[in-house]
Amino acid sequence: MTTSPSDRGILIFTQDFDPTVDPVVRTLTARGADIVRVDLSYFPQTLTFTTSDFDGERRRLLHRGREVDLDRLSGVWYRRPTAFRFHEQMSEAEQQFARNEALHGIGGILRSTDCLWVNRPDVDAVAELKPYQLQLAKQVGMRVPRTLLTNDPDEVRALVGAADKPVVYKALTGGVIHYPGAFPSGLYTTVVGDEVLANADRVQHTICMFQEYIEKAYEVRLTVVGNTWFPVVIDSQALPTTSVDWRGENHLPYGPYKPLPDEVVAKTQRLLDHLGLVYAAIDFIVTPDGEYVFLEVNPGGQFMWLQHDLGLPMDETIADLLLAGGPFRRGEVTQVGY
Repeated sequence: MTTSPSDRGILIFTQDFDPTVDPVVRTLTARGADIVRVDLSYFPQTLTFTTSDFDGERRRLLHRGREVDLDRLSGVWYRRPTAFRFHEQMSEAEQQFARNEALHGIGGILRSTDCLWVNRPDVDAVAELKPYQLQLAKQVGMRVPRTLLTNDPDEVRALVGAADKPVVYKALTGGVIHYPGAFPSGLYTTVVGDEVLANADRVQHTICMFQEYIEKAYEVRLTVVGNTWFPVVIDSQALPTTSVDWRGENHLPYGPYKPLPDEVVAKTQRLLDHLGLVYAAIDFIVTPDGEYVFLEVNPGGQFMWLQHDLGLPMDETIADLLLAGGPFRRGEVTQVGY
């Protein structure tokens, strides 16, 4: 007898404190799903992976008595797990060797697990490369901001010194700096000027991204959950603290719901196809003349704040996707309003 996806297990990889996952787990539990939630930091102390073709085929994960048959999964939600944690008695060299072995071994085991992935970690690793995203977005016909990526101070001086329109600096990653003994500091997108010219030599320490500033009517945060899309209008120009980067406020000014135009949906579908993403958080600027400008894709972007603020059924949609199982097939898009 065959089993339906809802009769099979759901595996969630994330850190211990992840309030985004909790509502989804509650929804899945209410539907009778068999869920195992683990963090990769449990390996190798309390988390065991085994695959073997001695005496038959076995592929399993074991955590504190809970066993997961990796060949009998409906879906895996690979959200925000933390790093492996090795025994403190191991030397630094031994830990480095063990870490490399685990990355190859566990990475291969997970890559070989055939079910719905939201999203597979190797897919995420490629998809979150911002320069690659921008190139793909141009290839599918989207407008993207003109961009300079460099660690050459002379390139920055030439751009900023000659620019007839504002230029912004934007971090390629999350823009978070962890100083010892302090709370993490965030680097927001910032309009730059003479201060960059005065400190241009500091650019040589790493790759830096500078973009043209795009005039905005408003912005759109699009959350893609399979074939269900949640486009949310952010009225970023309503407040000075959100006009350049809407992350500058905890309580955002939202605008009325506006579904994405068909052309934007089609181009976004093609971009997601190239990236192989099942889940994504995508940011657009909408200019005063109504043109959509692609900014970035975050394969693991947060979404629960939108459920809390606007009542969007994010937890139910993620649960539906995981229970449906795979393989995922991109199809007709349903846009959900608020």
